[in-house]
Amino acid sequence: MTKKINTQTTYTWKKFFALLGSVKPANWIIVIALLTSILTTLAGLVVPLFTKDLIDGFSFSKINASLVIIIVAAFIIQAVANGFSVFLLNYMGQKMVATIRIRLWKKIIHLPVPYYDNTKTGETVSRMINDTILLKELIADHLPQFVTGIISVIGAVTILLFMDWKMTLVILISVPLTALVVAPLGQKMFKISKGLQKETADFTGMISQTLSESRLVKASNAENLEEKRGKEGVNRLFGFGIREAKIVAVLAPLIFFVVMGVIVVIIGYGGIRVTSGTLSTGTLIAFLLYLFQIIVPVTSFVTFFTQLQKSKGATERISEILEQDSENLQNGIEKDISGKKIQVRDVSFAYADGDTILDKINFTANPGEVVAFAGPSGGGKSTLFALLERFYEP
Repeated sequence: MTKKINTQTTYTWKKFFALLGSVKPANWIIVIALLTSILTTLAGLVVPLFTKDLIDGFSFSKINASLVIIIVAAFIIQAVANGFSVFLLNYMGQKMVATIRIRLWKKIIHLPVPYYDNTKTGETVSRMINDTILLKELIADHLPQFVTGIISVIGAVTILLFMDWKMTLVILISVPLTALVVAPLGQKMFKISKGLQKETADFTGMISQTLSESRLVKASNAENLEEKRGKEGVNRLFGFGIREAKIVAVLAPLIFFVVMGVIVVIIGYGGIRVTSGTLSTGTLIAFLLYLFQIIVPVTSFVTFFTQLQKSKGATERISEILEQDSENLQNGIEKDISGKKIQVRDVSFAYADGDTILDKINFTANPGEVVAFAGPSGGGKSTLFALLERFYEP
């Protein structure tokens, strides 16, 4: 029997990360990717420090060739290490998604026939393709930016605290304020994404069924009905898309407002400090460079967490399929059936939550004997053969 899906069960973050953790790639890939990410960050953090020294002591007669070489070398190391890190993180993401798809396909192939009776083919295809694409975008595209970004932010904030803790607090205060607004929007994005993925699966299932039965549609003169159903499905998808666009439309200006506000405050406050002589020009420039090393990753974090919510909604359906009970497969047994007869004794059957189709059926089919089953449509002829093929259990 197919395990029934409990749609009321809460899909937690623990289950989401457990799914990702179950398909992690080799540890050496993770270690090398993190090491190259750290190297990228360190190289990037060195540049503002040397820039500060270069500006504060700037003079054409005092230009230090070794300092310029170090800055150029830092740029080169950062570019090479970043490229290598991004490739490894993308490889890791692609490998994880491929593993999930293989597991999902293996599970789908071995699900019992009743599952296919209760699930549209297009819906299953949507889980296999559309939902895993969302997961691929999260792991392969957004995760690398998040990992490198978080390392960059931690490094930059640490240096800034040592450079000038007062100016650093201005940046840090804006983070929790932004999070208070972004967090509830992220929860809404999860609900919208969950509904969007369900609607996409239903729509895929509907059009797949309609196209596969095109002759029946035309024979029944049902083109107008199917046109109406298709239009309704498209409009529902459009509605979810608009709701998602509204959240993005709020997030983008919000983040821009916070970023520009922080930049203006830092420039204004730093300018006053430079004028009063408590801060050097080089330090202010270095501070702004570090500020951009914080701002750029933080803005990408919003995209990452939005995609994370969408991926959680998508993987909920994937997890439901993976938790289904597979058929109790047995190894094939070679057996000589010549001269054997088929016996059916007191066999009864009813589909899940349905009326009894077969009630205490008895018959014997002897070798070489032709047995015919006659009866009206829906009388159970096909069901009886499905039982003989062990698609269902009586």
